[in-house]
Amino acid sequence: MNKTLILRFRDLITEDDGTINDHLNMIYNYGEVWWGWWMKQHEIPPRNLFIDVFNELEKSGLINIYLFNSGLNKIYKAKTVKILVAPQGNTIRTPDFEKSPSYYHRGSYPAWFLMNGIEEIEFANTNFTIVSTPTKTFKGDFDLPKNIETLEELQNMNVTLWEIATP
Repeated sequence: MNKTLILRFRDLITEDDGTINDHLNMIYNYGEVWWGWWMKQHEIPPRNLFIDVFNELEKSGLINIYLFNSGLNKIYKAKTVKILVAPQGNTIRTPDFEKSPSYYHRGSYPAWFLMNGIEEIEFANTNFTIVSTPTKTFKGDFDLPKNIETLEELQNMNVTLWEIATP
């Protein structure tokens, strides 16, 4: 099984599907786009997991991570070619203002993912198993590993990042 990530997001400052559409427009115009990870205040950045992602990218050049729109209950596969992580306890601004949607320009975030493709996928065609919820500072209400049977399960978890295994 391959290990990868699911990043949670919502269209809070855009219209429905605006976040994905903004990122897709950047890919169309520049061939790639930066996706900033907006963690919740109670979460902690999973530095060791990010190091694993970085090492896998160094080895293979590309990994698929998944993006979960918890407002619309949609899941996307994102071809990811680079990750940048802020030093422990800090955040960083976008690595490239031209290749990131303008709403990212006002803030700084713990991690950035450079993507060159994003496509919506049917959840029914996936087989995801949660390996860990590494950003949580408390134990969850379920045992791991856990097969994800519905997107509502992810929606009900109070985290923005999951480590998953895929076939």
